[in-house]
Amino acid sequence: MTQSVDTKPQVQELRNLLAGFECGMLTTVDDDATLHSRPMSICNEIDNDATLWFFTLVNSHKVVEIEDHQQVNISFSAPNQQRYVSILGTAQLTRDRNQLQGKWQHKLQTWFPKGINEPNLALLKVKVNQVDYWENSSSSSPQTISFLELSQR
Repeated sequence: MTQSVDTKPQVQELRNLLAGFECGMLTTVDDDATLHSRPMSICNEIDNDATLWFFTLVNSHKVVEIEDHQQVNISFSAPNQQRYVSILGTAQLTRDRNQLQGKWQHKLQTWFPKGINEPNLALLKVKVNQVDYWENSSSSSPQTISFLELSQR
């Protein structure tokens, strides 16, 4: 994961919480207000401004949903470690070729057989607004990390 000496403590805490997770469940909202969740492989870095990245296809239904409703949730679960993370964020699509190439990982070839040359390949950029997490069975209330002040800079 990308690190910097000027990383805010909340971002480092988020990186620690997500360490070891390769996949999360991304939930979007459809026009009829129904929620749709699907597994998404997270890129191995979290930007210093608390941005998560996921590869997707431009013509997928989640992209249509995000164009109309940018609020998303991403959840991660490791029951054997009693670790649960729920992320509220704002999503947008980018097709910037430099970002695509810079974030591409060979393991994504499973979902995108044409690799970086897939014509409909895009990145889903999720700006994290808030994280709720549970780290042990003795806590029924989540711990919360807010990232709103980072987005106001």
